[in-house]
Amino acid sequence: MHQRALEGREKVLGPEDPDTLTSVSNLGSVLNGLGKYEEAEAMHQRALEGREKVLGPEDPDTLTSVSKPWLSVGKVGQV
Repeated sequence: MHQRALEGREKVLGPEDPDTLTSVSNLGSVLNGLGKYEEAEAMHQRALEGREKVLGPEDPDTLTSVSKPWLSVGKVGQV
């Protein structure tokens, strides 16, 4: 479901729209919960880089994204 939402937002809003980046981050969280840590890390990194570019490094959404890639990194290789 999150993948479908992301695809729709990318198509309608564009890949760098803040709502699209929220969907990217949400998909990363779902993937992390499923134990797909490398994929989750990639999604969180994409959201972070997009938010830094579009919103700036001081934006609250960007700052929230800063920690998310690291939630998955410690788990990569543990499975």
